[in-house]
Amino acid sequence: MIFSRRAGLKLMAASPLILVPTRLFPAKSFAFWNKEDPSEWSKAEIQQLTTDSPWAKPVTAEVKSYSPQSSGAGGRRGGGGRRGRTSASSNPSANSPKFPGIVTWVSAKPILLALKVQLPSDFVQHYVIGVSGLPVVSGHGEGSDSADAYAPLKETTYLQVRGQDAAQPGIIRQDPNDTSSVLFGFLNQFLDLSQAKSVTFATTMGLLSVKVKFDLARMTYKGELAV
Repeated sequence: MIFSRRAGLKLMAASPLILVPTRLFPAKSFAFWNKEDPSEWSKAEIQQLTTDSPWAKPVTAEVKSYSPQSSGAGGRRGGGGRRGRTSASSNPSANSPKFPGIVTWVSAKPILLALKVQLPSDFVQHYVIGVSGLPVVSGHGEGSDSADAYAPLKETTYLQVRGQDAAQPGIIRQDPNDTSSVLFGFLNQFLDLSQAKSVTFATTMGLLSVKVKFDLARMTYKGELAV
């Protein structure tokens, strides 16, 4: 089933999509990218690397009954801050539709090598996170420029290291290589990853919430942090 962005937004207006991490492959060592040359990676290994690995987090969006609660937004400085919250019932209908998606650290070298792509030039010096496969980011915008369509997301999306201000994306655009994906670019100068153990990516659009934690200790390629 193919959703337009407008259809996705209408769906979210009716009920929220709550995302929970899922795992497509058994937990095991993902060291093949450190042992083999990229030219030797098999199709199965590339799929694993780009869909369920330290750089790619599979999630499942599920429509659940919605229960509004009070929310508030904290102040921000330095491009970060706290966000208000909404909540959903923990008792979804057995017939609730479910949508698989993937959150990927696209700017990481292993991902770029696996996909055999280059990021647009304006993403230089940015950490780039991609969100793909969900109704809200599927298809083309209708009657509006894509940059304008994604502009509201800049205020509800962040990348954060514990103890540091959250960084908001300076660039949001549809992935030129995959129309089901949206790319979020964060200037790397706003986040210090040198001593960090993990980084959290989160975005909210309407009633759709996505939150994923990346374990930096596992995101190494050829002995170096790959982000």
